Amino acid sequence: MKENLAVRKVNKSDVRRIWEIRNTPEARHFSNSPEEISFSKHNAWFKKRYFLGENNHCFVLEDTTAGGVIGYCRFDFDEDEKGYTLSVALDPVFHGRGLGGLLLKESLAKFSGTKLLLAEIQKNNTPSLKIFQKNGFAVFKEDDKNYYLRNEIEND
Repeated sequence: MKENLAVRKVNKSDVRRIWEIRNTPEARHFSNSPEEISFSKHNAWFKKRYFLGENNHCFVLEDTTAGGVIGYCRFDFDEDEKGYTLSVALDPVFHGRGLGGLLLKESLAKFSGTKLLLAEIQKNNTPSLKIFQKNGFAVFKEDDKNYYLRNEIEND
């Protein structure tokens, strides 16, 4: 990994930056919830989801030369599937540099235990499809709009 980049667990001071990235037009375009979200709503949801003991995890990609968090990778537990649904987003300024793949790869390495991992990717989001496939995910079904991918990891 480049020396100015680091993937780490999220902390409470990252919440506003994650909200900013999530609300970019590019991120909203590929989201299942494309509407803009207010900071107060995001803040309450994010804190409950990642800091109050729920079985969810979030990692961030930090660029020390650019001044902070430039992307995130969320692992949200899905009780019905008994697995984690992943969501990856990168500040659009950093698109096209291979950083989304780096963020996913490093986040997977930090996520311990044997886990079923799932992703839902819009068919028009070829870059995301490619980075998930490069990291061991395979399409197991599709509909008119999305590909559904899965992977099982085993990390200590």
